[in-house]
Amino acid sequence: MESFKVLVKKDCAAYLGISYKNVKFYHILYRYVKTPGFKVTLHMRFLNSLASHHHIGLIYALERINYRKLQVKYGIQIGYGLDIGGGFTINHYGGIVIGQSAKIGNNFNIRQNTTIGNKGGSAPEIGNNVIVGANAVIIGNIKIGDNAVIGAGAVVVKSVDENSVVVGNPARSIKHSL
Repeated sequence: MESFKVLVKKDCAAYLGISYKNVKFYHILYRYVKTPGFKVTLHMRFLNSLASHHHIGLIYALERINYRKLQVKYGIQIGYGLDIGGGFTINHYGGIVIGQSAKIGNNFNIRQNTTIGNKGGSAPEIGNNVIVGANAVIIGNIKIGDNAVIGAGAVVVKSVDENSVVVGNPARSIKHSL
């Protein structure tokens, strides 16, 4: 897994549309103040970093409390142990729930009122460069392929091929090979 610093830079770069190598501290500070989704993501990554280095103590406990307050304040509930690649962006915050057992690749873009969760203990596995529209639900032991687009309001309960666009309830593919 990449370092905390690299992941935060990649997340910030995804918001700015630049290479993560060009991200400076003031970019991160600006995004932290301006963008609630980035703020929650940064704290999630910090908790992951503390846990992976076995820093389970007072700092960890205080950060868990702070993270929970941010989750409630902004309506973004992301499991702090979530396995998610760099370049994660939340376009519009509020009503976002991502279960801790999901696995999400790089450059994942999500919008408001979206749920990604498990069914019977099995969670989705989402590839790289995936975009999820508002009010979408992705649930169960399914795989979303690389470069897929999940349309607004889609309810995805079956796997999605890479380079596909899916819409509807239940979700169906309307386009292959983007």
